Amino acid sequence: TSARANINKSLTTLGKVISALAEVSAMKNKKKKENFIPYRDSVLTWLLRENLGGNSKTAMIAAISPADINYDETLSTLRYADRAKQIVCKAIVNEDANAKLIRELKEEIQRLRDLLKAEGIEVQEGEEGLKVLKNDNGVCQQTVQGSTIAEEAFDQLQASEKLIAELNETWEEKLKRTEVIRIQREAVFAEMGVAVKEDGMTVGVFSPKKTPHLVNLNEDPSMSECLLYYIKDGLTRVGTSSSNMTQDIQLIGSHIQGEHCVFENREGVVTLQPAPGALSYVNGRQVQEPVVLRHGSRVILGRNHVFRFNHPDQARERRENKINEMNAPEIKDEKIKEKSPAETPNNGETVDWNFAQIELLEKQGVDLKQEMKQRLVALEEQFRKEKETADQAFEEQRKNYEARIDALQKQVEEQSMTMSMYSSYTPEDFNNEEDIFVNPLFEAACNWSEREYQLASWAYRKWKYHQFTSLRDDLWGNAIFLKEANAISVELKKKVQFQFTLLTDTLYSPLPVDMIPAIEDETEDEERPFPRTIVAVEVLDTKNGATHYWTLEKLRHRLELMRQIYNEDIESPATPEQLIKEDFFQCLTICANQKS
Repeated sequence: TSARANINKSLTTLGKVISALAEVSAMKNKKKKENFIPYRDSVLTWLLRENLGGNSKTAMIAAISPADINYDETLSTLRYADRAKQIVCKAIVNEDANAKLIRELKEEIQRLRDLLKAEGIEVQEGEEGLKVLKNDNGVCQQTVQGSTIAEEAFDQLQASEKLIAELNETWEEKLKRTEVIRIQREAVFAEMGVAVKEDGMTVGVFSPKKTPHLVNLNEDPSMSECLLYYIKDGLTRVGTSSSNMTQDIQLIGSHIQGEHCVFENREGVVTLQPAPGALSYVNGRQVQEPVVLRHGSRVILGRNHVFRFNHPDQARERRENKINEMNAPEIKDEKIKEKSPAETPNNGETVDWNFAQIELLEKQGVDLKQEMKQRLVALEEQFRKEKETADQAFEEQRKNYEARIDALQKQVEEQSMTMSMYSSYTPEDFNNEEDIFVNPLFEAACNWSEREYQLASWAYRKWKYHQFTSLRDDLWGNAIFLKEANAISVELKKKVQFQFTLLTDTLYSPLPVDMIPAIEDETEDEERPFPRTIVAVEVLDTKNGATHYWTLEKLRHRLELMRQIYNEDIESPATPEQLIKEDFFQCLTICANQKS
């Protein structure tokens, strides 16, 4: 049963795949990627995926039975066959790329031969691999200038045959040819001083073993010997990139001509040939004629380009001579005579940029030590003069500062005296704004312009209108008095409540005269720019249903009287009849009238 179920599942999946492939084949303009082909749903469809919709030509046999008992199976098989014949496969022959290319080239060669033959020209193989062209009359021609078509066909024929020869070359022959090229390349790299791995990757750079070369010398030691210029056999030209002739070594800088100099390498001997008028120095001496370079020679081109000449063969010969001198001391004296001091520096001295510059100055007749000494004396003299000038400027600046300090101190003393005189004046002396600014004290201390006087007047009015309207300070300063008055009223069982309120002087509710502060009333001579607002105390007499308004000054005055009444009540408590007869506000009014 399980095998039957698997077979039915595979056949069902095969039907789905065939239907999906038939639908995809029927689509022309629609995207075929949107339809999913369920190849993976069964092993059968997965094995037949290339045969059904891949790169192949597939024939499907529909086996049917004429018996009526197999009617359903026959009908199902015919449905399979009908759907399967709608599947379109695009079979492509799997051909090797090289074989295909060779086949196409052979066809192209045959077509070109036929084209040349149609032009009356026959192509034959000649000596030394040359193609000999013959016409129908048998006359040989090396070139075919008479027919442009024949020339083009002949060129294409040669290129095609060459390409076929390369393609027909075996892998062993290609490998041998590649190996020969690799060996030649490694030999060239080794001569140039480049180490290469077997896989062709560069692993390092070293000095060439045979080729003479130049290395740069820089003022920065880390930048020295970073550039290497080879002196090839024959002529090596040095100049700029703007020269008419291509230069082997191209330099940029001042005093470098288009064709500056030429290095000639003949059988291992390198000669420097400077151009007329070009600045070239060898071992500190300017050269204008050809000079032979030795290993270790310092070469300066222009003003900034400093090099050291290295010759591997001469260096090797010099090392061998040293070994021979150590073994045979009698030859040492003769070798020393042959050596030039300019060619060989002192033992242990490094040939670097500083060495080349000092050598250049010495050979040009410049005593570097004397120059440095003179320069040091000049710097000391310049320092002494600058120090004297600075001391004089500092002394003048110190005197100016002292004079300014004395003047400021006198000004402070005068202002202090003026303010002490101002403090002796009473407030009545400054009732009016004009009195303040016309006062002789301020005339002596301040010399104001008309604009400054207007600004000072505006600031004074602003200060005057705002100094008595700090409501928050009034509330905080008198809150304790209000609390004490309410406490005394409760202790004495008087139905009186005290609370703060704000009163504004407007046209419809003007402030009473007794509510206006005395100081502000005295100094108020002009109309205020905004309504006056004061903090007052609202007294609610719940017993009599009356409301009174006190000023803060009046609250403090009445609080003193309330304290006296409270203390008397504690010392000699009154009878209920007396308490009824006494009226709290009457007592306050009597006391107030007596005090006034």
